[in-house]
Amino acid sequence: MTQVAARIRAVTKPCLLLGSAAFVVSTANAAPSTRSGLPGSDRPGAAHPSRGTSPDASPDASSGTSSATPSRSLKTLQQVSKALREAKTPSEARALERRAETLRQRHLTPATRLLLEKADAFLKTHDYRKAEAALASAVVLQPDRAFIRRARARIRYAAGDFEGAISDLGVALQMDADDPLSWRLLSQVEEERHDIGAALSAARQVLVVDPQAHDIRKRITTLQATLDGRPI
Repeated sequence: MTQVAARIRAVTKPCLLLGSAAFVVSTANAAPSTRSGLPGSDRPGAAHPSRGTSPDASPDASSGTSSATPSRSLKTLQQVSKALREAKTPSEARALERRAETLRQRHLTPATRLLLEKADAFLKTHDYRKAEAALASAVVLQPDRAFIRRARARIRYAAGDFEGAISDLGVALQMDADDPLSWRLLSQVEEERHDIGAALSAARQVLVVDPQAHDIRKRITTLQATLDGRPI
């Protein structure tokens, strides 16, 4: 698979915006025996419930209001992120990562959700320019939602705009430094830019926030060997 094809596959299989955790977690962390046939998560639409609602969101959240304030949600996200750092098994870690992603996607306005859905539709036709434009509007509406920046970074990465992707990820990680998905993506982008040192640093940070991400250990070994000029 070429690097360009790999980037395209990274953002189009399946919907990456609403329900992005089900996509990224399953492909990035699944055991090798299940990676090529993930039941339910390889089909567009299977990663999330009906359009217009986020995974595990309450009716109030989908209508733009919630019984919990954003600050309370942030506190809960911090608690889940702390639990992820202390997870004892990979399965526990994956469940916590999905829960954290659900919390990241709460408190979206109806207008923001509509823009995310439009971006998904454009992604299916590989129209990265329009997908990026939709997400740019979503960022304007809710600039405090780090996962929207991460989603736009993934689109920019697929389109070959590495600098734009890194810019978005920098902002996203300033807001949400405990997001392992952003660190993973940053490592991938930096490697493609041939900045192996930065790619290695980002990969190591994945293990800081998600110590059960065992697949990253092999990546760290490979990147370190590349940096040292040793055969892989």
